Amino acid sequence: MRIHKSGSGISDILTEGVLDNIKKLFQLALAATGIMFGYLMWGLFTGALSNFADKPNEARHALDVVNQVSNYLNVTLVVTLLTAILLYYEEAVFGFSLLAISAFLAYGFQFAIDLLFDSDAHKLTAGDASKALMHELFLMAIMIGAPGILMVLRSMGARFLEMREGDDLTNIQYGSAATKEKVPRAVLPVLSKCWQLPYCRSGVRKNCPIFLAKTKCWKERTGCMCDENILMLAMGGTEAQAPVNMTKEIGFVPIGDLLATDTKRANIATRVGPHGVRIPVNPNISDAQKRDRCRNCVIYNEHQRNKFSFFSVPVTLAVPVIVAFQFDNLRMLLTEALRTIDKIVAHLNLSGDAVSSGLTKEISGSMPIETILIVCLTLVLMTWAQRLLEYCVFKIKI
Repeated sequence: MRIHKSGSGISDILTEGVLDNIKKLFQLALAATGIMFGYLMWGLFTGALSNFADKPNEARHALDVVNQVSNYLNVTLVVTLLTAILLYYEEAVFGFSLLAISAFLAYGFQFAIDLLFDSDAHKLTAGDASKALMHELFLMAIMIGAPGILMVLRSMGARFLEMREGDDLTNIQYGSAATKEKVPRAVLPVLSKCWQLPYCRSGVRKNCPIFLAKTKCWKERTGCMCDENILMLAMGGTEAQAPVNMTKEIGFVPIGDLLATDTKRANIATRVGPHGVRIPVNPNISDAQKRDRCRNCVIYNEHQRNKFSFFSVPVTLAVPVIVAFQFDNLRMLLTEALRTIDKIVAHLNLSGDAVSSGLTKEISGSMPIETILIVCLTLVLMTWAQRLLEYCVFKIKI
């Protein structure tokens, strides 16, 4: 899923030939990275990096090989990341994929070794070469995780702009062809009434009962986008004029007099609204159908967009604020979660030993590592909070 509006990405700046060359470079770098990473994994899992008892020369040679391959691996990994960012940074899932790979290399890899190799796990990571390889995995995790964090932050920012300024998320039924006009704006856009939004037409507004009553069309369940008679009256229509393309099934009925008088136009019931203006009452459709009309109206969706813009920043930033105030409690929860994972690994392990407890102690006893984990979890929660707000504002239209 793209996270930017069409016509604003790198794919529209770089030529197709340049993108093809970047893709080829990405594929070559990825293949080289995979080959070197696979070679190091083969040395680790076969024990070739640790079976050097009383063989100092072989152990030193293995360490030199690991260090040399790791240096080349870091270079190809950087090229892979840079080209991948140019190719896939517009994908919302890209940043989360990088974070997932980073988390696995930093922490999940050790859990996998402990689970798959049972009591021999500690032997695989005992030698200097094996320790150098585990250090390289953690370095790779940092190299992948750093752009992952930036991509997630960019994804949230782009998503915010897309919701605030992009195309409507729903298939607008009423007013889909309307153009924006300059209208008197409210001090706070989130408090704007329908006639203070850019889709309200000046020619309609001056005689619109909703405008004269200083109320909101979605509050009264009728407006210029869903009731043609409002347009007819606003344009100077008379009682003798027949409604155009109006049926009871879609709720188009005459709205009655604009002012609170005892007479009713076309014998359609009206009620007295704010400021003595008569507001039409449509008996032909239910309240649920009227709400559905609002949900599919361009003016109401513009109101929802302003609502999203107003609440998006505080809702998203509320997550790191809460995390900051509850940091110590979250560290305790993280420790308990790691212990739970240890128990699960021990239960699945054939030996029945909690072989992952060493890694748990290493993680839970290190403030930098705990902070990195909590920051990554915070980013995920910030994204969930933003998506929850999108669901409430644009899907169920709260």
